[in-house]
Amino acid sequence: MTFWSMMMVKVLEGPAEAAAQVWIKNRIVEAAAETISGFLQGEVMLSTDEPDQVCVMCGWEDKAAYEEWQNSPVRAKITTDLSGAVSFDIKTVCFQSIHTVSSGNG
Repeated sequence: MTFWSMMMVKVLEGPAEAAAQVWIKNRIVEAAAETISGFLQGEVMLSTDEPDQVCVMCGWEDKAAYEEWQNSPVRAKITTDLSGAVSFDIKTVCFQSIHTVSSGNG
């Protein structure tokens, strides 16, 4: 089953949309997809309930694939390049999928 990482980003200055655009314009999720073979999918989302919240959620084949991204020199460079670009507080939570249901339409 899929291993999920969910990074909750609380934007401390400016609009959440601007913070989300940092991930999109810098192709951060795409970098994970291009460099980690165990990457399955990723999404950048804006909260509809909390105007200062962004969520970056990624699915991985397993925890080892996620850890490979965490230790990746590509991720390290991105982190360094973006330090100071947007003021935010980040909390990451991981989940192991144990049951999946799909409508078949997605």
